[in-house]
Amino acid sequence: MNWKKSLRAAGLVAVLTFSLVGCNTEASYSPQEIIDQALQETKEPLTYYGEYTMDMGEAGGKAQIKEWTKDGKRRIEIIGENGENSISVNDGSQIITYDVKANKAFKMDISKDALNMFQSPREQAEALFNLVKDTHEISMAGEEKIAGRDTYKLVAKAKKDNTLFGDMEVWVDKKTWLTLKMTMTNAGNKTTTEFTKLDDRAKIDDAQFTIDLPKDVEAEELSVEEPESVSLDVVKEQLGEFLMVPEENGITLEEISLDKGLEDRPEYTFNYVKNGQQEISVTVFKANSSVSEEEPIFGEKEMDIRGQKGTVMDESKFRYIGWQEKGYQYGIMMVNPELTIEDLAAYAKQMTVVK
Repeated sequence: MNWKKSLRAAGLVAVLTFSLVGCNTEASYSPQEIIDQALQETKEPLTYYGEYTMDMGEAGGKAQIKEWTKDGKRRIEIIGENGENSISVNDGSQIITYDVKANKAFKMDISKDALNMFQSPREQAEALFNLVKDTHEISMAGEEKIAGRDTYKLVAKAKKDNTLFGDMEVWVDKKTWLTLKMTMTNAGNKTTTEFTKLDDRAKIDDAQFTIDLPKDVEAEELSVEEPESVSLDVVKEQLGEFLMVPEENGITLEEISLDKGLEDRPEYTFNYVKNGQQEISVTVFKANSSVSEEEPIFGEKEMDIRGQKGTVMDESKFRYIGWQEKGYQYGIMMVNPELTIEDLAAYAKQMTVVK
């Protein structure tokens, strides 16, 4: 699938729902202990009403957000600076989102096992900390008040420039372990999310977790389809001539999967193994002829790949190269953690045309 678009969306979701829950204590903590406490699951879900601002700089503008949370249910209302207005409700069994400006609504069933990919805020936060623990130096920076509440301030300093997640500052509420403020700076852009109000004693009516849609609006059902396993002959029929990593020097093709990408565009992923271990995944799809190239994202650098202008992402747990060639978009992602960018580029160089 188009990982760049997914990362952009996931990054915004992580900032928007960076809610960390733990237990109440007034002890002194090291940075790791604060993170560990904040990532704990609690027996009783936290109930609160909050208001916060999100400023994504030139990358996404500003928004005002209101949030109601109770018994694991959630309602979020967003008003953007350009007139955007949306309401999203998670009632425990489905998510309904209403775009007020466009007068459109969407709903998604979240009770199915297939939708376990929608992580909780705690899981999102844990994933983020796991991503940066090896690439950043994390330290305490004192205690401050945010929205009138006492917080611990943590600073995560990137060990090198141009990382996917740049320098971060996080303010964690001492009582609820919610993240009341977070800033992330990278490639000249700064994203800030900050609570201006938090009431953890709020009396929230269950009616908040419903949406009364206008009579002329019917919510469109959204679904997440599992990737479909396909044969090489099917890919050849759909794509014609394209490049493929040859099965040689111990590497073999294990499976080809089909995903529906943007505008329902077919995207094929070739999963390779080497000596019985997962090695790389290679994605190919027809490039959009109206778009010469995708905009780079944070941490991405340019690199010549097979004589084409390509991009690379080189993180400790995520390495990827991508380029366009003869009307197709290609990407090679590491699965074996021992692989380097040079290894991925070598696989790209080996690719041959199949018909």
